[in-house]
Amino acid sequence: MIVLKNSLVTPFYRTFQVCKLLLYGVEDAVRQLLAVRGVRLNEAPQGRTTPGFILLGVAERVPEFGELKGSPVTVWHIPSDILPISRAELERWCVDMPPGRHWLLSQRELPGDLYSIFPADSQVVAWGPNKMSVWFGEAILSGELKVSLLDEHELKTNPETSSTESESSETRLVEAVVNLDSWLIQKNLETALTSPVFLKGKIWEVKGEIVSPKGDSERDIWMIIENPWSSDLSIFENEEKNYATPSLRVILPPENRWMKREQLISKLPSLLDARRQGESEQSENSVRSIMLEWWRVDLESISIRSIDAFFPAWILHVEGREDVLLHGINGRTYPLP
Repeated sequence: MIVLKNSLVTPFYRTFQVCKLLLYGVEDAVRQLLAVRGVRLNEAPQGRTTPGFILLGVAERVPEFGELKGSPVTVWHIPSDILPISRAELERWCVDMPPGRHWLLSQRELPGDLYSIFPADSQVVAWGPNKMSVWFGEAILSGELKVSLLDEHELKTNPETSSTESESSETRLVEAVVNLDSWLIQKNLETALTSPVFLKGKIWEVKGEIVSPKGDSERDIWMIIENPWSSDLSIFENEEKNYATPSLRVILPPENRWMKREQLISKLPSLLDARRQGESEQSENSVRSIMLEWWRVDLESISIRSIDAFFPAWILHVEGREDVLLHGINGRTYPLP
């Protein structure tokens, strides 16, 4: 979540200085805004860099360059400073920048004759603070970027108002299975605009006993993913990984798609019952065999608690069609709630 001073929300269309109030670093905020715009950044190859110009990465496609395929776009960020950016700084960057297309996002005021500085054969789109302010504001007003408003008093008396609230409640991010680029190619939707979001789900921590046919028991802990979008349950395999969740829009499923606790518990045997090797047996002809036996979960021993989960997803914008959600786990599309 992004936190802004209440007194600066109105003029954020006039100045990008509002980003100084982001509790995340400004560079992180720019990355989040790029993600909201559907710009997927890949790591850029190492090369010469110009002081004051931060190389964010390389995007396969940027809407500001049109939807036609072309060479990748290198994305740059110029952090805020007291002074506007000078011609000399831009000329130095032009010398250092690699060939190709470039998108320049500047928090510093740009020269009025900006495009006369760039080489004639260069392909550069440059955004100054005003343009970035509009971009930032539209993302907030559209709901793609969530904000929490603080007034001056709250910001002064509680400067650490950052992620305390989110840290107090446990959340998990389930890793995406779908490769977005491959999926778009398979569906012949390479020109679709995509906006990354999270879909809300749950992970159930299940504690209980599993019992053998002879009555032997073992206590265990399982992590079960509840995916309300597809109404199914699955084992969370990589629960040991610790994910940080970026601040993207979270879309909730219809309320009636959540399972009731009793319904969840009734489905646990199909997930948790397991066949294990039993004791070896020796037949009359001295041949040893190992039989498999069912160990079954004891539902009376079960205790459960829920953990908020986020599933990676994308809103697909295809001209002439209604926007849909692409689920990053199962690869299915769903209508926007």
